[in-house]
Amino acid sequence: MQSKVMKTVCVLLAVLLSVAALTSCDLSFSKQEETPEPVAVTLKTDLHDAMFTFTYGELKEVLPADLLANLFEDFQEKTDDTEIQLNYNDIKARYSGNKNDPELFNKVLALLDDSEQAALAANRAEVLEYYTRIANAVKTQKPQTEYKEDFWVSDSTIKFTDANGAEADENSALAKSARLYKDFIMDGLKGALPNGATEAEENLNDIVYLKGSDLVSSITLADIDAIYSSVTATTEKNSAEQDVVTELTRTVEIHLKNDEAAIRKAYSFRDPADVLSKLNRPENSFTITKADVTPFDCVITATFNAATDELLSLSYDKNMKVTATLTGEGSLESLGTQTVNFDCGGNMYYRFGWASEAK
Repeated sequence: MQSKVMKTVCVLLAVLLSVAALTSCDLSFSKQEETPEPVAVTLKTDLHDAMFTFTYGELKEVLPADLLANLFEDFQEKTDDTEIQLNYNDIKARYSGNKNDPELFNKVLALLDDSEQAALAANRAEVLEYYTRIANAVKTQKPQTEYKEDFWVSDSTIKFTDANGAEADENSALAKSARLYKDFIMDGLKGALPNGATEAEENLNDIVYLKGSDLVSSITLADIDAIYSSVTATTEKNSAEQDVVTELTRTVEIHLKNDEAAIRKAYSFRDPADVLSKLNRPENSFTITKADVTPFDCVITATFNAATDELLSLSYDKNMKVTATLTGEGSLESLGTQTVNFDCGGNMYYRFGWASEAK
């Protein structure tokens, strides 16, 4: 009896497997679909980007314990001679703007010797040519583009000076009016700040810096203080547990000289008349008759897909010194005619979408 039962079961299994094969049914005990192997990418353009070797011993002299541990977290054992490699962008991303130690980024850079410092600047011409060629092509290629501008005022820099040259005390009514003035500025400019997106093939000449031009930049080596390029690799494990490079991102950072003519070769600035029209409204209770803007410490940061040399994003950071002449009206009539000075800043950000990213 047991033999007949086994034969019957075997026949049923054979029939089920035959039906499954004919109907493409996926049985639970069939072989599971294998995970696709990661696709490797390679660097399209070699700009001879500098890579720096640091030891655990020298870094522990400048990094706090938590950041040091984070940097060496992949090391099971480490001594003072344990080495790690970082490029300029690695250092900048990790340590610039540290709240506990604003100088931390500079302290790490100070560990570079003279030959390493020279290597950091050795490819300036190559990097600038690369940036200019690819960035300027965007206005011809017309990718889908997202854009957004931000603006801020440094409260501590707002100073009022009357016709006699006397500066208002920070606790005076006039100083309080200065803070109110700052709020008026912010409110007046909000409506003027661009924020939107274009579809592919739309004209970018009036969207992307330089606005009104078919160029993004016309800066030369004479216009810059520094330019840095770094490539960051993203890896995935394959079936053999080997690291495969699946993304390569190049970051180019350009520091322009504090020269307005140089800055205007890459930055667009709003017409002062447009700004004044936003600010000179009846409810503001003052009239601005003049505003001089001097840009300084302007930095461009561009990211590229280094495997395809496609521009992914552009970020323009700018600082500006403003000197304006205003006359109080209505509730602010007591201001009289004043000169106000303040520092402000802004960021213009563009993100580009390419067909290759959607694949």
